[in-house]
Amino acid sequence: MHHLTSSAEELYNHYHKDIVRFFADHLTDRELAWDLCHEVFLRLLITLASGKQLSHPQGWLMRVAKNLLIDTYRHRQIVATRQLALSDQETAMLATDSRTFKTLLEREDMLQIIIEAFNAIPEKYRLLLFWREIERLPLQEISLQTGTTDSVLSTELWRARKLLQKEYQRLRFRDILHSDEEIFGHLDALLQFNVTAAPEEQLHQLEAHVHDYFEQIAPTWDNYVASAYEADLQERLTRLLPWNRSMTVLDAGTGTGYLASMIAPHVGHVIGVDCSSAMLAQAGVKMAQADYQHVSLHQGLAEQLPLATNSVDVAMCHMLLHHVVSPRTVLSELHRVIRPNGYLVIVDAHAHKHHWTPEAFGDLHYGTHLKKLRKHLSALQIKTLLVEDAGISHSGLSIGTDASFANFLLIGKISERGKRNQRIEEQEICAHGCLSTLSR
Repeated sequence: MHHLTSSAEELYNHYHKDIVRFFADHLTDRELAWDLCHEVFLRLLITLASGKQLSHPQGWLMRVAKNLLIDTYRHRQIVATRQLALSDQETAMLATDSRTFKTLLEREDMLQIIIEAFNAIPEKYRLLLFWREIERLPLQEISLQTGTTDSVLSTELWRARKLLQKEYQRLRFRDILHSDEEIFGHLDALLQFNVTAAPEEQLHQLEAHVHDYFEQIAPTWDNYVASAYEADLQERLTRLLPWNRSMTVLDAGTGTGYLASMIAPHVGHVIGVDCSSAMLAQAGVKMAQADYQHVSLHQGLAEQLPLATNSVDVAMCHMLLHHVVSPRTVLSELHRVIRPNGYLVIVDAHAHKHHWTPEAFGDLHYGTHLKKLRKHLSALQIKTLLVEDAGISHSGLSIGTDASFANFLLIGKISERGKRNQRIEEQEICAHGCLSTLSR
Protein backbone atom coordinates (compact mmCIF):
# COMPACT_ATOMS: atom_id res chain seq x y z
CA MET A 1 0.00 0.00 0.00
CA HIS A 2 3.08 2.16 -0.02
CA HIS A 3 2.40 3.59 -3.47
CA LEU A 4 -1.11 4.56 -2.40
CA THR A 5 0.09 6.70 0.50
CA SER A 6 2.74 8.17 -1.79
CA SER A 7 0.05 9.05 -4.33
CA ALA A 8 -2.11 10.57 -1.61
CA GLU A 9 0.84 12.63 -0.36
CA GLU A 10 1.59 13.83 -3.89
CA LEU A 11 -2.01 14.89 -4.41
CA TYR A 12 -1.99 16.51 -0.97
CA ASN A 13 1.12 18.53 -1.86
CA HIS A 14 -0.50 19.62 -5.14
CA TYR A 15 -3.99 20.51 -3.98
CA HIS A 16 -4.23 20.96 -0.20
CA LYS A 17 -3.74 24.75 -0.41
CA ASP A 18 -6.64 25.04 -2.86
CA ILE A 19 -8.85 22.91 -0.58
CA VAL A 20 -7.95 24.92 2.53
CA ARG A 21 -8.55 28.18 0.66
CA PHE A 22 -11.96 26.90 -0.44
CA PHE A 23 -13.00 26.15 3.14
CA ALA A 24 -11.47 29.38 4.47
CA ASP A 25 -13.50 31.39 1.94
CA HIS A 26 -16.71 29.98 3.40
CA LEU A 27 -15.83 29.50 7.09
CA THR A 28 -14.47 31.98 9.62
CA ASP A 29 -12.92 29.18 11.71
CA ARG A 30 -9.43 28.57 10.25
CA GLU A 31 -8.84 25.50 12.38
CA LEU A 32 -12.05 23.93 11.13
CA ALA A 33 -10.96 24.69 7.56
CA TRP A 34 -7.76 22.71 8.10
CA ASP A 35 -9.67 19.86 9.79
CA LEU A 36 -12.02 19.59 6.83
CA CYS A 37 -9.10 19.71 4.41
CA HIS A 38 -7.47 16.78 6.16
CA GLU A 39 -10.76 14.91 6.10
CA VAL A 40 -11.00 15.36 2.33
CA PHE A 41 -7.59 13.75 1.88
CA LEU A 42 -8.39 11.01 4.35
CA ARG A 43 -11.33 10.09 2.13
CA LEU A 44 -9.02 10.21 -0.88
CA LEU A 45 -6.61 7.82 0.81
CA ILE A 46 -9.37 5.33 1.59
CA THR A 47 -10.76 5.64 -1.92
CA LEU A 48 -7.38 4.87 -3.49
CA ALA A 49 -6.82 1.96 -1.12
CA SER A 50 -10.24 0.48 -1.96
CA GLY A 51 -9.17 0.24 -5.61
CA LYS A 52 -11.41 2.93 -7.10
CA GLN A 53 -9.86 4.78 -10.02
CA LEU A 54 -10.14 8.58 -10.14
CA SER A 55 -9.78 9.94 -13.65
CA HIS A 56 -9.90 13.57 -12.46
CA PRO A 57 -8.60 13.65 -8.86
CA GLN A 58 -8.67 17.46 -8.56
CA GLY A 59 -12.32 17.62 -9.54
CA TRP A 60 -13.13 14.71 -7.21
CA LEU A 61 -11.37 16.44 -4.29
CA MET A 62 -13.29 19.66 -4.85
CA ARG A 63 -16.60 17.79 -5.11
CA VAL A 64 -15.94 16.04 -1.78
CA ALA A 65 -14.92 19.36 -0.24
CA LYS A 66 -18.16 21.01 -1.38
CA ASN A 67 -20.23 18.13 0.01
CA LEU A 68 -18.40 18.33 3.34
CA LEU A 69 -19.05 22.07 3.46
CA ILE A 70 -22.76 21.47 2.84
CA ASP A 71 -22.77 18.91 5.68
CA THR A 72 -21.04 21.43 7.94
CA TYR A 73 -23.73 24.03 7.22
CA ARG A 74 -26.42 21.43 7.81
CA HIS A 75 -24.96 20.40 11.19
CA ARG A 76 -24.69 24.03 12.24
CA GLN A 77 -28.33 24.57 11.37
CA ILE A 78 -29.33 21.52 13.41
CA VAL A 79 -27.28 22.78 16.35
CA ALA A 80 -28.94 26.19 16.15
CA THR A 81 -32.47 24.79 16.01
CA ARG A 82 -32.16 21.76 18.30
CA GLN A 83 -29.17 22.68 20.49
CA LEU A 84 -27.38 19.47 19.59
CA ALA A 85 -23.64 18.82 19.56
CA LEU A 86 -21.93 19.69 16.30
CA SER A 87 -20.39 16.25 15.87
CA ASP A 88 -22.86 13.47 15.10
CA GLN A 89 -21.38 10.33 16.67
CA GLU A 90 -23.73 8.05 14.77
CA THR A 91 -22.53 9.25 11.36
CA ALA A 92 -18.89 10.01 12.16
CA MET A 93 -17.66 6.63 10.93
CA LEU A 94 -14.17 7.75 10.05
CA ALA A 95 -12.52 9.91 12.73
CA THR A 96 -12.55 13.53 11.65
CA ASP A 97 -9.76 15.47 13.28
CA SER A 98 -6.62 17.02 11.85
CA ARG A 99 -4.42 14.21 13.17
CA THR A 100 -6.20 11.32 11.48
CA PHE A 101 -4.83 11.79 7.97
CA LYS A 102 -1.24 11.91 9.22
CA THR A 103 -1.87 8.94 11.53
CA LEU A 104 -3.16 6.80 8.69
CA LEU A 105 -0.28 7.83 6.44
CA GLU A 106 2.10 6.58 9.14
CA ARG A 107 0.03 3.50 10.02
CA GLU A 108 -0.64 1.62 6.81
CA ASP A 109 -1.69 -1.43 8.83
CA MET A 110 -4.59 0.60 10.23
CA LEU A 111 -5.62 1.71 6.77
CA GLN A 112 -5.44 -1.90 5.63
CA ILE A 113 -7.91 -2.89 8.37
CA ILE A 114 -10.32 -0.18 7.23
CA ILE A 115 -10.20 -1.52 3.69
CA GLU A 116 -10.56 -5.14 4.84
CA ALA A 117 -13.61 -4.18 6.87
CA PHE A 118 -15.02 -2.20 3.95
CA ASN A 119 -14.59 -5.16 1.60
CA ALA A 120 -16.08 -7.62 4.11
CA ILE A 121 -19.56 -6.10 4.03
CA PRO A 122 -22.12 -6.75 1.22
CA GLU A 123 -21.57 -4.83 -2.00
CA LYS A 124 -24.79 -2.80 -1.76
CA TYR A 125 -23.69 -1.47 1.63
CA ARG A 126 -20.18 -0.72 0.36
CA LEU A 127 -21.65 1.40 -2.42
CA LEU A 128 -23.94 3.29 -0.06
CA LEU A 129 -21.07 3.99 2.34
CA PHE A 130 -18.81 5.13 -0.48
CA TRP A 131 -21.39 7.59 -1.75
CA ARG A 132 -22.35 8.93 1.66
CA GLU A 133 -19.29 8.52 3.90
CA ILE A 134 -16.53 9.02 1.36
CA GLU A 135 -17.96 11.27 -1.34
CA ARG A 136 -20.52 12.77 1.10
CA LEU A 137 -23.26 12.87 -1.50
CA PRO A 138 -26.54 14.34 -0.19
CA LEU A 139 -29.19 11.76 0.72
CA GLN A 140 -31.49 13.15 -1.97
CA GLU A 141 -28.92 12.48 -4.69
CA ILE A 142 -28.31 8.93 -3.45
CA SER A 143 -32.08 8.36 -3.32
CA LEU A 144 -32.34 9.36 -6.98
CA GLN A 145 -29.50 7.00 -7.95
CA THR A 146 -30.92 4.03 -6.03
CA GLY A 147 -34.62 4.69 -6.57
CA THR A 148 -35.38 4.48 -2.85
CA THR A 149 -37.10 6.85 -0.47
CA ASP A 150 -35.13 8.91 2.03
CA SER A 151 -36.51 6.94 4.98
CA VAL A 152 -35.52 3.57 3.49
CA LEU A 153 -32.12 4.95 2.54
CA SER A 154 -31.52 6.24 6.08
CA THR A 155 -32.29 2.79 7.50
CA GLU A 156 -30.01 1.07 5.00
CA LEU A 157 -27.19 3.51 5.76
CA TRP A 158 -27.62 2.85 9.48
CA ARG A 159 -27.27 -0.89 8.84
CA ALA A 160 -24.24 -0.33 6.63
CA ARG A 161 -22.51 1.77 9.28
CA LYS A 162 -23.19 -0.81 11.97
CA LEU A 163 -21.83 -3.60 9.77
CA LEU A 164 -18.70 -1.59 9.01
CA GLN A 165 -18.17 -0.80 12.68
CA LYS A 166 -18.48 -4.43 13.72
CA GLU A 167 -16.19 -5.70 10.98
CA TYR A 168 -13.60 -3.03 11.76
CA GLN A 169 -13.70 -3.85 15.47
CA ARG A 170 -13.32 -7.59 14.81
CA LEU A 171 -10.23 -6.91 12.70
CA ARG A 172 -8.82 -4.28 15.05
CA PHE A 173 -9.09 -6.63 18.05
CA ARG A 174 -8.00 -9.80 16.23
CA ASP A 175 -4.65 -10.03 18.04
CA ILE A 176 -6.47 -9.90 21.39
CA LEU A 177 -9.86 -11.59 20.95
CA HIS A 178 -11.33 -14.29 18.72
CA SER A 179 -13.43 -12.78 15.94
CA ASP A 180 -16.50 -14.73 17.11
CA GLU A 181 -16.46 -13.49 20.71
CA GLU A 182 -19.96 -12.66 21.92
CA ILE A 183 -18.98 -9.11 22.82
CA PHE A 184 -18.59 -8.13 19.15
CA GLY A 185 -22.36 -8.41 18.80
CA HIS A 186 -22.79 -5.27 20.93
CA LEU A 187 -19.32 -3.78 21.36
CA ASP A 188 -20.45 -0.65 19.53
CA ALA A 189 -22.92 -0.04 22.37
CA LEU A 190 -20.16 -0.28 24.98
CA LEU A 191 -17.41 1.69 23.24
CA GLN A 192 -17.50 4.88 21.23
CA PHE A 193 -16.33 3.99 17.74
CA ASN A 194 -12.77 5.22 17.23
CA VAL A 195 -10.51 4.38 14.30
CA THR A 196 -7.21 5.21 15.95
CA ALA A 197 -7.69 4.18 19.61
CA ALA A 198 -5.52 1.24 20.69
CA PRO A 199 -7.65 -1.90 21.24
CA GLU A 200 -5.78 -2.69 24.46
CA GLU A 201 -6.69 0.74 25.80
CA GLN A 202 -10.34 0.30 24.84
CA LEU A 203 -10.58 -3.09 26.56
CA HIS A 204 -8.95 -1.58 29.62
CA GLN A 205 -11.70 1.05 29.64
CA LEU A 206 -14.34 -1.69 29.70
CA GLU A 207 -12.62 -3.55 32.51
CA ALA A 208 -12.15 -0.33 34.47
CA HIS A 209 -15.87 0.40 34.09
CA VAL A 210 -16.75 -2.97 35.66
CA HIS A 211 -14.14 -2.56 38.41
CA ASP A 212 -15.34 0.96 39.28
CA TYR A 213 -18.94 -0.21 39.48
CA PHE A 214 -18.15 -2.92 42.02
CA GLU A 215 -15.87 -0.67 44.02
CA GLN A 216 -18.75 1.77 44.34
CA ILE A 217 -21.52 -0.77 45.03
CA ALA A 218 -19.57 -2.89 47.55
CA PRO A 219 -21.01 -1.35 50.78
CA THR A 220 -24.62 -2.10 49.74
CA TRP A 221 -24.08 -5.23 47.66
CA ASP A 222 -25.15 -7.74 50.32
CA ASN A 223 -28.45 -5.95 50.84
CA TYR A 224 -29.11 -6.11 47.12
CA VAL A 225 -28.17 -9.79 46.93
CA ALA A 226 -30.47 -10.62 49.84
CA SER A 227 -33.43 -9.04 48.06
CA ALA A 228 -32.63 -9.95 44.48
CA TYR A 229 -31.13 -13.41 44.11
CA GLU A 230 -32.53 -16.91 44.36
CA ALA A 231 -33.46 -17.78 47.95
CA ASP A 232 -33.14 -21.56 47.69
CA LEU A 233 -29.78 -21.69 45.95
CA GLN A 234 -27.84 -22.71 49.08
CA GLU A 235 -30.02 -25.72 49.81
CA ARG A 236 -29.87 -26.86 46.20
CA LEU A 237 -26.10 -26.55 45.93
CA THR A 238 -25.49 -28.49 49.13
CA ARG A 239 -27.33 -31.51 47.71
CA LEU A 240 -26.20 -31.32 44.09
CA LEU A 241 -22.49 -31.96 44.65
CA PRO A 242 -20.64 -34.50 46.82
CA TRP A 243 -19.08 -31.89 49.14
CA ASN A 244 -16.57 -33.15 51.71
CA ARG A 245 -13.86 -31.80 54.02
CA SER A 246 -11.05 -32.85 51.70
CA MET A 247 -12.19 -30.51 48.93
CA THR A 248 -10.60 -27.24 47.82
CA VAL A 249 -13.13 -24.96 46.18
CA LEU A 250 -12.57 -21.82 44.10
CA ASP A 251 -15.15 -19.04 44.02
CA ALA A 252 -14.16 -16.91 40.99
CA GLY A 253 -15.57 -13.40 41.08
CA THR A 254 -16.47 -13.99 44.71
CA GLY A 255 -17.56 -10.39 45.34
CA THR A 256 -18.64 -10.18 48.98
CA GLY A 257 -18.38 -13.96 49.33
CA TYR A 258 -21.95 -14.90 48.43
CA LEU A 259 -21.17 -18.45 47.22
CA ALA A 260 -18.03 -18.82 49.32
CA SER A 261 -19.98 -18.41 52.56
CA MET A 262 -22.59 -20.92 51.37
CA ILE A 263 -20.07 -23.66 50.69
CA ALA A 264 -17.56 -22.96 53.48
CA PRO A 265 -19.31 -25.17 56.11
CA HIS A 266 -19.11 -28.21 53.81
CA VAL A 267 -15.50 -28.22 52.50
CA GLY A 268 -11.94 -28.00 53.74
CA HIS A 269 -10.71 -24.89 51.89
CA VAL A 270 -12.41 -22.10 49.94
CA ILE A 271 -10.45 -19.65 47.77
CA GLY A 272 -12.24 -16.45 46.81
CA VAL A 273 -10.83 -14.36 43.93
CA ASP A 274 -12.15 -10.97 42.85
CA CYS A 275 -10.82 -7.91 41.03
CA SER A 276 -12.41 -5.43 43.48
CA SER A 277 -10.59 -4.67 46.71
CA ALA A 278 -13.74 -3.07 48.13
CA MET A 279 -15.80 -6.21 47.53
CA LEU A 280 -13.05 -8.38 49.04
CA ALA A 281 -12.98 -6.15 52.12
CA GLN A 282 -16.69 -6.80 52.64
CA ALA A 283 -16.11 -10.53 52.10
CA GLY A 284 -13.30 -10.49 54.66
CA VAL A 285 -15.58 -9.00 57.32
CA LYS A 286 -18.23 -11.60 56.57
CA MET A 287 -15.79 -14.53 56.82
CA ALA A 288 -14.29 -13.19 60.04
CA GLN A 289 -17.73 -12.85 61.62
CA ALA A 290 -18.53 -16.45 60.70
CA ASP A 291 -15.07 -17.57 61.88
CA TYR A 292 -14.32 -19.22 58.53
CA GLN A 293 -10.56 -19.46 58.92
CA HIS A 294 -10.34 -21.91 56.03
CA VAL A 295 -11.53 -19.25 53.54
CA SER A 296 -8.75 -17.26 51.84
CA LEU A 297 -9.39 -14.19 49.70
CA HIS A 298 -7.20 -12.95 46.85
CA GLN A 299 -7.39 -9.99 44.51
CA GLY A 300 -7.05 -11.02 40.88
CA LEU A 301 -8.73 -11.41 37.52
CA ALA A 302 -10.87 -14.36 36.50
CA GLU A 303 -8.99 -14.32 33.18
CA GLN A 304 -5.67 -14.79 35.02
CA LEU A 305 -6.39 -16.73 38.18
CA PRO A 306 -3.61 -16.66 40.80
CA LEU A 307 -3.82 -20.44 41.21
CA ALA A 308 -1.78 -23.41 40.07
CA THR A 309 -3.02 -25.79 37.40
CA ASN A 310 -5.13 -28.71 38.71
CA SER A 311 -5.29 -27.18 42.18
CA VAL A 312 -9.02 -27.18 43.04
CA ASP A 313 -11.77 -29.80 43.11
CA VAL A 314 -14.61 -27.43 42.32
CA ALA A 315 -14.68 -24.00 40.68
CA MET A 316 -17.75 -21.81 41.06
CA CYS A 317 -18.77 -18.50 39.51
CA HIS A 318 -21.94 -16.62 40.33
CA MET A 319 -23.09 -13.82 38.02
CA LEU A 320 -19.57 -13.46 36.66
CA LEU A 321 -19.61 -14.33 32.96
CA HIS A 322 -21.68 -11.35 31.81
CA HIS A 323 -19.20 -9.02 33.56
CA VAL A 324 -16.09 -10.15 31.62
CA VAL A 325 -14.92 -9.24 28.12
CA SER A 326 -14.36 -12.86 27.09
CA PRO A 327 -16.40 -15.56 28.89
CA ARG A 328 -14.50 -18.11 26.82
CA THR A 329 -11.19 -17.00 28.35
CA VAL A 330 -12.62 -17.24 31.87
CA LEU A 331 -13.99 -20.72 31.20
CA SER A 332 -10.58 -21.79 29.92
CA GLU A 333 -8.94 -20.50 33.11
CA LEU A 334 -11.48 -22.29 35.30
CA HIS A 335 -10.84 -25.48 33.35
CA ARG A 336 -7.11 -25.05 33.88
CA VAL A 337 -7.28 -24.91 37.67
CA ILE A 338 -9.83 -27.70 38.18
CA ARG A 339 -8.45 -31.19 38.74
CA PRO A 340 -9.54 -34.03 36.42
CA ASN A 341 -12.97 -35.32 37.52
CA GLY A 342 -13.58 -32.01 39.29
CA TYR A 343 -16.69 -29.88 38.92
CA LEU A 344 -17.60 -26.50 37.47
CA VAL A 345 -20.61 -24.64 38.90
CA ILE A 346 -22.02 -21.66 37.00
CA VAL A 347 -24.93 -19.48 38.07
CA ASP A 348 -25.74 -16.68 35.64
CA ALA A 349 -28.55 -14.71 34.04
CA HIS A 350 -30.15 -15.95 30.84
CA ALA A 351 -29.67 -13.72 27.80
CA HIS A 352 -32.08 -10.78 27.90
CA LYS A 353 -32.95 -7.56 26.09
CA HIS A 354 -32.50 -5.03 28.89
CA HIS A 355 -29.81 -3.00 27.15
CA TRP A 356 -29.50 -0.51 30.01
CA THR A 357 -27.71 -3.05 32.23
CA PRO A 358 -24.14 -2.06 31.25
CA GLU A 359 -24.72 1.39 32.69
CA ALA A 360 -26.78 0.23 35.69
CA PHE A 361 -24.92 -2.93 36.67
CA GLY A 362 -21.48 -2.70 35.06
CA ASP A 363 -22.44 -5.54 32.70
CA LEU A 364 -20.51 -6.22 29.51
CA HIS A 365 -23.05 -8.68 28.11
CA TYR A 366 -26.82 -8.84 28.14
CA GLY A 367 -26.84 -12.00 30.21
CA THR A 368 -25.33 -15.29 29.02
CA HIS A 369 -26.49 -17.34 26.04
CA LEU A 370 -26.83 -20.85 27.42
CA LYS A 371 -26.41 -22.47 23.99
CA LYS A 372 -23.13 -20.63 23.37
CA LEU A 373 -21.95 -21.39 26.91
CA ARG A 374 -22.50 -25.12 26.41
CA LYS A 375 -20.66 -24.92 23.09
CA HIS A 376 -17.64 -23.36 24.83
CA LEU A 377 -17.75 -26.02 27.55
CA SER A 378 -17.90 -28.78 24.96
CA ALA A 379 -14.84 -27.34 23.20
CA LEU A 380 -13.01 -27.55 26.53
CA GLN A 381 -14.20 -31.15 26.97
CA ILE A 382 -16.30 -30.19 29.99
CA LYS A 383 -19.33 -32.46 30.17
CA THR A 384 -22.57 -30.69 31.13
CA LEU A 385 -24.25 -32.75 33.85
CA LEU A 386 -27.11 -30.52 34.86
CA VAL A 387 -28.88 -27.37 33.70
CA GLU A 388 -31.88 -25.97 35.54
CA ASP A 389 -33.54 -22.72 36.48
CA ALA A 390 -32.00 -20.78 39.35
CA GLY A 391 -34.71 -18.32 40.26
CA ILE A 392 -35.37 -14.72 39.34
CA SER A 393 -33.30 -11.63 40.06
CA HIS A 394 -35.21 -8.37 40.58
CA SER A 395 -33.53 -5.06 39.90
CA GLY A 396 -36.04 -2.52 41.16
CA LEU A 397 -34.88 -2.24 44.77
CA SER A 398 -31.33 -1.48 43.66
CA ILE A 399 -31.52 0.94 40.76
CA GLY A 400 -35.10 2.14 40.50
CA THR A 401 -35.74 0.27 37.25
CA ASP A 402 -38.19 -2.56 37.72
CA ALA A 403 -37.01 -5.55 35.71
CA SER A 404 -36.66 -9.26 36.33
CA PHE A 405 -33.89 -11.54 35.10
CA ALA A 406 -34.27 -15.30 34.81
CA ASN A 407 -31.19 -17.18 36.03
CA PHE A 408 -29.83 -20.65 35.36
CA LEU A 409 -27.65 -23.12 37.24
CA LEU A 410 -25.21 -25.30 35.28
CA ILE A 411 -22.96 -28.03 36.64
CA GLY A 412 -20.17 -29.42 34.49
CA LYS A 413 -17.60 -32.15 34.94
CA ILE A 414 -13.94 -31.98 33.93
CA SER A 415 -13.02 -35.06 31.91
CA GLU A 416 -10.37 -37.35 33.28
CA ARG A 417 -7.52 -37.79 30.89
CA GLY A 418 -7.35 -41.55 31.26
CA LYS A 419 -9.10 -44.88 31.04
CA ARG A 420 -11.56 -44.25 33.88
CA ASN A 421 -13.29 -41.42 32.05
CA GLN A 422 -16.22 -43.37 30.59
CA ARG A 423 -16.88 -45.46 33.73
CA ILE A 424 -17.00 -42.37 35.95
CA GLU A 425 -19.31 -40.45 33.62
CA GLU A 426 -21.78 -43.37 33.64
CA GLN A 427 -22.37 -43.00 37.40
CA GLU A 428 -22.70 -39.21 37.46
CA ILE A 429 -26.33 -38.58 38.25
CA CYS A 430 -28.49 -40.27 40.89
CA ALA A 431 -32.10 -41.17 40.26
CA HIS A 432 -33.17 -38.09 42.25
CA GLY A 433 -31.12 -35.66 40.14
CA CYS A 434 -28.16 -35.31 42.55
CA LEU A 435 -24.58 -36.22 41.73
CA SER A 436 -23.17 -39.38 43.28
CA THR A 437 -19.94 -39.45 45.23
CA LEU A 438 -17.15 -40.57 42.98
CA SER A 439 -15.72 -44.03 43.42
CA ARG A 440 -12.25 -43.91 44.80
